Amino acid sequence: MDVVFLLFGILAAYLFGAVPFGLLVARIKGVDLLRQGSGNIGATNVGRVMGRRYGLIVFLLDLLKGAISSWVGLRFLSNPFGSETSGILMGASAFVGHLFPIYLGFKGGKGVATGAGVMAVLVPTPFLFAILTWLAAVASTRMVSFGSLVSTLVLVVLQGSVLFLHSGRAGNWELFFFTLLCGGFVWIKHISNIKRICNGTENLVQDSLLWRGLEKSMLQLALGLWIGSYAFFTFVVGPGVFNWFEKAVLQENPPYWLVVPEVLKQKAPEGMPNPLAKEQASRLAGLVVTPIFKIYYPMQACCAFFVLLLLHGKVFVKDFRKVGKSSTILFFVAAIMILANWFLLGPTEKARLKRANSTDGYVLASAENKPKLETILSDRKEFAKIHGISLIINLVAGLALLGGVVSISFHDSRKAIPDS
Repeated sequence: MDVVFLLFGILAAYLFGAVPFGLLVARIKGVDLLRQGSGNIGATNVGRVMGRRYGLIVFLLDLLKGAISSWVGLRFLSNPFGSETSGILMGASAFVGHLFPIYLGFKGGKGVATGAGVMAVLVPTPFLFAILTWLAAVASTRMVSFGSLVSTLVLVVLQGSVLFLHSGRAGNWELFFFTLLCGGFVWIKHISNIKRICNGTENLVQDSLLWRGLEKSMLQLALGLWIGSYAFFTFVVGPGVFNWFEKAVLQENPPYWLVVPEVLKQKAPEGMPNPLAKEQASRLAGLVVTPIFKIYYPMQACCAFFVLLLLHGKVFVKDFRKVGKSSTILFFVAAIMILANWFLLGPTEKARLKRANSTDGYVLASAENKPKLETILSDRKEFAKIHGISLIINLVAGLALLGGVVSISFHDSRKAIPDS
């Protein structure tokens, strides 16, 4: 019986998704949308023909087609494969209905708004990032199609990343393949737009104070968060946490809840921290700082992505020289350094744990069973090496970031921002 209800829901979702809200809204105002603008029934063409307000109304209506269908599938329909599958099938049906509506001879819109509604319900976090990407891309290039293409690509990449980082509904294969399929359909529907983008003839949204303000505000926010988080973590959190724990364990009367083990009060052999209690400070600081890295690097990467997109998205439609080569190179170098350190996070943590385990094996073993000191010192040098590389990469990232900001302030902004 559940399967029957699901099949009925899929059919209903298709018929609901096939409702051409853009065409209906236009006809209420006496406009034949099929003969105006690009002839498409989507929100972009409505906005181009009838104005921004009507375009927004149609976008929200089309978005609700996908969101409501997926939500009903998740909430009320079940099948042997789980409610997640019901949500995917219902959302997919509404999406296909918008692309190929039976009411219009199977010639529909491009699926961006309806697909966005589906993703808002099924994968809300990647969807939110995709929406911000769309806003940044359109603000930078003034091309709705370019924003749709980039945000769709980002959505697929993020959902693929979630697949390997999480389990459960947020990271199953069905959702990833569905996201990939929807993204593919959106790109196929935008083939004509892609050709116009490549030829430099794609339609642009009307320039306005709204888009200029959005571009400037998003750029300032991304740059401010990028610089602020870098400075706070590099110069405050990192050294501050280590120094605080070292002072805490080395004081004559440490807090009762910070007990220094007796084995760490013994004389340190040559090559190891002296006194050995510094090892405890290093361990405690590592436990505090390591989880922050898992937030810090993704946040830095996001900031770098938005800065490059906002400043240099116009490379796709304007002369590269108008954007500024110096800031492009510097911000790109900073972004690469961030990704490199993010990649080193796993090996660094592995080396840290190896160093900790070998040190424990030395200080806790009896005198006759102590492992060779050379092995412990080798593990410590291995960690110091990879940690030093990470610090150098972080320094290069900071210098490149600072150079990019200076370049914008004194040269690139005069060429890039006014031409937005």
